[in-house]
Amino acid sequence: MKILKRLILDIDENLSQIALLENGKLKEYHPEKRDGKNILGNIYKGKIQNVLKGMQAAFVDIGIGKNAFLFFDDVLFQQENLPKSITQVLKPGQPIMVQVSKEAVGMKNPRVTANISLPGKYVVLMPNVDYVGISHRIEEEGERKRLQEIVKELKPDGMGIIVRTAALEATEQQMREDLDELIRLYEKIQKDFQNAPLPSLIYKEEDFAIKYLRDLLSDEVDEIVVNDKEEYENIKRYLKNVGKENISVTYEEGDLMGIYGADFQVEKLLEKKVWLKSGGFVIIDQTEALTVIDVNTGKYVGKSSLEETIYKTNLEAAEEIALQLKLRDIGGIIIIDFIDMKNENFRKDLLEFFKKELQKDRTKCTVLGYTQLGLVEMTRKRVRSQVGSYLKEKCPICEGEGMVYSTEYIYKRLRNNIERVLRHIKVRKIYIKGNDKVVKIAAEKEIVKFYKEKFNVDLEVVVDNNKKYGHFEIEFE
Repeated sequence: MKILKRLILDIDENLSQIALLENGKLKEYHPEKRDGKNILGNIYKGKIQNVLKGMQAAFVDIGIGKNAFLFFDDVLFQQENLPKSITQVLKPGQPIMVQVSKEAVGMKNPRVTANISLPGKYVVLMPNVDYVGISHRIEEEGERKRLQEIVKELKPDGMGIIVRTAALEATEQQMREDLDELIRLYEKIQKDFQNAPLPSLIYKEEDFAIKYLRDLLSDEVDEIVVNDKEEYENIKRYLKNVGKENISVTYEEGDLMGIYGADFQVEKLLEKKVWLKSGGFVIIDQTEALTVIDVNTGKYVGKSSLEETIYKTNLEAAEEIALQLKLRDIGGIIIIDFIDMKNENFRKDLLEFFKKELQKDRTKCTVLGYTQLGLVEMTRKRVRSQVGSYLKEKCPICEGEGMVYSTEYIYKRLRNNIERVLRHIKVRKIYIKGNDKVVKIAAEKEIVKFYKEKFNVDLEVVVDNNKKYGHFEIEFE
């Protein structure tokens, strides 16, 4: 049965979403806020602010209100007699051309590189690196060899080229035209760098739709549906330019994510627990430092031996985990606790199967193998914020902690603070200012009556919802 690949572009004034559905199942998802703050891929004329010798890095002012972080390794390219310290290369106030390679994530500043890369339809041009690479998703050896020979002919001296998946079966002429266009673009960027004020934006990455189309069209999309007329025209024009006019493009008004059944699948990306078809489940726990994933058999009891049941659950979980990492855009260190297996062949097969599933991900993934505790350790390149950061925000109650003060602890703190005042100061009246939770606890515990009877002190509990959950302030007269 043929798989129908449909690309949905749901655009509105606050949030744009692009989803790739294969027979209705979500396979790719990318949200983006329409606040103009997406800077990934942009090129700036930056100004060196600080050079940190101890960290071999520098902070660069790129004009966005938050300095970008530049590592020593991202500064040096094609230089003989490489300097040993960043202070030999960069000085405060110095102008530098940089490209955003990683968005600001959490408390971390955006990361930039002086190693510019310009993606085209078929190739990526890297003007400062002498290099040739072929997309790992082009697997057929004959096609890889053909593309490599074409690129060696086309590659300008001293520059680098990466062949994209979209170049599969592309002609030499098509690749030449694409490369020539990128070289002209880079020449314009260089000219703008010379003339632009310091700091300033000198090249902006393609708009939302084209940026993702450029990557997703290599997945042989059958149909594109979009609910924005301007983007519809942009897409039609882009497809004509890249010779993909055979792809059906439809303009359709309304909530496309809901109409095509993608919205409820996206909501599941925000949950910790992911159910498997067999009845097993996976728990995904994300922290600032790393992501921990736990696999459980759940309701699945199997039909043969216990070891076979565990093996099948682990295989199903491996496929789902690879998909979830891509859909949620989880990056950094990832630790996976598959269900323990004693059979060494099952363990090897599982790891090989998992690696194969991860190859479907365009973002670089590295599986390091089993740890001494039997956990699978891997990394996935972190380029932008995780999907959850676009669709969720910090809880105003717990401030992202996931837990709040217990009733018993709040009551204990209330009594301690009141009695601390009574021990040291002679007072007539005490005021407790707290939010609704504090007021409710004070009422339930009859705290006003207690202190009146025991200490002959008047207490008044005042609602102040500007206070954090469970927090309060004591005043007295």
